[in-house]
Amino acid sequence: MSAVALVAFSLSIVLFQLSCKKQAVAQPVPPTIQGLWIGTYTVAGQPELGQQYFSLIIKPDGTMIADTKGQNTQHLAPGNWSLAGNQLSCTYKCVYGLPANVGITEIAIATWDKTGKLTGTWKDDPDTQGNGEITLTKVN
Repeated sequence: MSAVALVAFSLSIVLFQLSCKKQAVAQPVPPTIQGLWIGTYTVAGQPELGQQYFSLIIKPDGTMIADTKGQNTQHLAPGNWSLAGNQLSCTYKCVYGLPANVGITEIAIATWDKTGKLTGTWKDDPDTQGNGEITLTKVN
């Protein structure tokens, strides 16, 4: 009889533990950052340049392409991106454009807001001579 009682007691503990399992709390879904973002950039210390064309192609595999136009020349720079909360960080290296810019690595850090815009800064890495602001809106 004691063996039957022990099995029944063990079974009741297992059933109790299964029934008390906490349900997972749904986490907020991060913004869809992937896609095409188009906007402008400025260069600190050179306000005469005004706003220049700037776009980011954010791919789902963690890679991205920056496409900019400065001094009437297109510049292409592939790189990588990461998202922490609502902050996007991109690191990219110019592979096409003005010869003086080819090979330069830049870092862009922007905050995604509820209106669907990215606003932030860019800078040359490691040199801090080149830097400015960016503003982008998601196109698709």
